[in-house]
Amino acid sequence: MIRNFHYLLLIVSSVTFLVSMKVQATDYDWQALNNEKVLVDSVRDVKGIPGVRAAFTVKASREKIWATLLDYENFPLVFEGIERMNVLSNESHGARIEFWVDAVLKNLHFILFRDYVESGHKLTWQRLSGDMKDIHGSWQILDTDDPNKKLLVYESYVDIGFTVATWLIRQGAKNKAKNMAHRLREWIENEKRLDF
Repeated sequence: MIRNFHYLLLIVSSVTFLVSMKVQATDYDWQALNNEKVLVDSVRDVKGIPGVRAAFTVKASREKIWATLLDYENFPLVFEGIERMNVLSNESHGARIEFWVDAVLKNLHFILFRDYVESGHKLTWQRLSGDMKDIHGSWQILDTDDPNKKLLVYESYVDIGFTVATWLIRQGAKNKAKNMAHRLREWIENEKRLDF
């Protein structure tokens, strides 16, 4: 009986934790977001791996944003630092992508699986092989009070596998996330080829 109670308590607390981890559109400084600011924070995942979270609004439909996040042909144009990439597979549920990235201190090579968790709403990625110990993250597209504007939330976590000056890496990651957000918003809002 006591064992079952502890098991039930563990399940309830796990579900509560997972629900609390879900990003809500109400959790942000909307005055800053409505002024086209990019909000960037240092974060850690549940395993303690350091990462970065960026939140910003985009004046576009959910479909156009989703199509841009899956537009692998134009990835190197939108996301800086990608030297080369190869789409190994792309199915309705996700894609395996091989990347060669200029990471300033070192060129990196790795394969990610991008999981289309909820089409038009959320995708995640996870390192399958290559450099670094762990790479994972996500994109979420959330509704706002304005039907013509969506909130994009980007999270990226990286464990490079050896000790370096953490503050230096974090500051660099925050700067890169902010630049990426501005560049992506400009690409989505000004891209004329995508007709949605």
